[in-house]
Amino acid sequence: MPTESQLRARMRMLLEQLEISQAEIVLYRAAYVRVSEEEIADRPWLRTPLERLTVPRLARALARELDAMERFRLWAEELHQLQEEACARGLLSSP
Repeated sequence: MPTESQLRARMRMLLEQLEISQAEIVLYRAAYVRVSEEEIADRPWLRTPLERLTVPRLARALARELDAMERFRLWAEELHQLQEEACARGLLSSP
């Protein structure tokens, strides 16, 4: 059972991780859009998203974005659990 200070420190760390993950999502999304525009300019027949994923650069760019989204989800889930624990201890009014 973590102490109150450990709980608060972990929640601060998770908030920082969430901010970093959000920035990564934005950057990776921009990279995907840029790569998509570059690849589509040379290959106009790549019309559907599924066809675009056959291009390795596009698939990697999208995979990076999805990885960042998964990290965000995991950090958010852990923060939510810690907030619930802090509420149960009377340290927060609500998560």
